[in-house]
Amino acid sequence: MKTDDQVIYQKLGELLWSVMPDEAKEIKYVGMFYQNSSQAGTSWVDKLDTTHSFYEGFNNPVQEIEQEVRNLAVDLQKCSIFSENPWTHLLITLTEDGNLKIDFAYISEEDSWPSLYMRSVSDLDQTELDEYYIPMKEWKRCVSSKK
Repeated sequence: MKTDDQVIYQKLGELLWSVMPDEAKEIKYVGMFYQNSSQAGTSWVDKLDTTHSFYEGFNNPVQEIEQEVRNLAVDLQKCSIFSENPWTHLLITLTEDGNLKIDFAYISEEDSWPSLYMRSVSDLDQTELDEYYIPMKEWKRCVSSKK
């Protein structure tokens, strides 16, 4: 019998598989999930290693599937396997061969930043701040708080 988390893993794989473009070598869902806020999205990588978004202007043709994946991710975070130490960021990768990989990160909300997934602000070096539009003052606050 499968555990709750195993059932969710299977459903996540099925949902992502259902929207994987034929020309994709992998599809990725990345997100951050905190008590009062969350942010996530899906992208895919073609055989030339170019990353593509599903968004077309303000239209997202996979929006309903993304919402189902988001709901499952929230359910996964609440599974007993994570009850003592719930993750806050996840990266789901599904390959064209059907291999599913899920990575988790444990990043405090105070050390996170919108669109910075799977890494904390304090883990960045100064040269990376502009890429994520992180103010120097915020980076210094996070770095000093981590020490």
